[in-house]
Amino acid sequence: MEHLPDGLLAHLFSLLPSRDVLQIACTCQALSPSSPCVQLALERVITRCSRLSSVTSFLQASSTHWPRSPSVLRGAEVLYIKNLLACSTIRSFEDKDLCSPRSVVVSRAWLTAFKKRSQDFEQYLLQFRQTKRQQRRQNAAKKKDKTMYDRLGIATNSSLIEAGAMIVCAHNVLLPAVQCVGRNRRAIISGEMYREIVAYAPELRGFTLGSCRDCPKCVLEQDTRELEAEEKKRTRFENEIAGSEEMLELLERKNGFPKTLFSPVENGSRRQQQLAPHLSVGGKSKYATYFLVPKKWLNKWRKFVRSQGKDAPGPVLNAELVCLSHQRTIVPPYISMFLSGFSLEQSLKATQAHGSIPARQYEIVTFSEWEALYNRYCAEFAVGFDVINGAYYWRTQECQICNYGIGGGSSSSQRNSRR
Repeated sequence: MEHLPDGLLAHLFSLLPSRDVLQIACTCQALSPSSPCVQLALERVITRCSRLSSVTSFLQASSTHWPRSPSVLRGAEVLYIKNLLACSTIRSFEDKDLCSPRSVVVSRAWLTAFKKRSQDFEQYLLQFRQTKRQQRRQNAAKKKDKTMYDRLGIATNSSLIEAGAMIVCAHNVLLPAVQCVGRNRRAIISGEMYREIVAYAPELRGFTLGSCRDCPKCVLEQDTRELEAEEKKRTRFENEIAGSEEMLELLERKNGFPKTLFSPVENGSRRQQQLAPHLSVGGKSKYATYFLVPKKWLNKWRKFVRSQGKDAPGPVLNAELVCLSHQRTIVPPYISMFLSGFSLEQSLKATQAHGSIPARQYEIVTFSEWEALYNRYCAEFAVGFDVINGAYYWRTQECQICNYGIGGGSSSSQRNSRR
């Protein structure tokens, strides 16, 4: 090959990408990049090739300030692809019905990564546009030439190869559309454009639109995973709810208290809500029991029941509702106002107006709901109240010495601080 005429060697180089040219130069001592015949052949390819000359017009054959090297050839190829992408139409996969069957599906991540990466090559080539300055730096530029190409070449192998295969599955087939989200999104380019690009960027994988199909093995695996996930989700739901209408109501509850807590209020009535009297048929009074559960814990429990995750809510931590010194209940002020007939929003605003912001909010659950939660997750304390004839009574007497944030001195030193 080293005995080929200069014109024929230049023609051979014009048919090869810069990576192959560099490979030839590294394997054949007579065709090293510094040999005159290779330099002349590279000069002809860079300045006369019909595809590359449009982006290398500032590199004159008569000028000696720019190196005749594979790195400059690679820079010309990259600029050519960049201009090709800028002048072509790139469609999203959702617009596939508007595209020709001969179009090609490629990785959108590669298109984005290539545009960013081309900036380095463009800066490398544009340094030779300043002729006078580069004449003074000619020797320094030649010394840096190989280092620059090596740095850019390593980046190509690590980022563009990965990006070019983003839509390729483990079976070397087109990744299913449901998995092509985020960085794995698909894009559609024309077949002619793809053939032009892949000549210089073989790392870009493409699939013809008219004949490509999602990988059947991946589709089957995805369906199997979804069925298994649904089965796990269904099993968890059944274990947590156990066919209980009350637990289902607790799962779907959004207002923070059961509907049986208050008496029904007529439409348009401005009266404050009142606790349900819970009267029996015979006129004798009976009581209903309710408990306080941290709202944050219940939200975590609801998320756990509806999901497939392993983040179980754990035990109910409510020790701040009991004072350690007197073993009595410390009731959040807004809860007292709420049970007295004010709305939850009014109760929270009123306590905040007095300078008291509750450390955490609570939901009210029924006795059966509490029993189901306690049997499954346990709790530090059972803090609840009974409703008898429309009035509420805490099952453990309120502590008149301690408080929950307003009046009566500092609460932080008297409340249960075990945690």
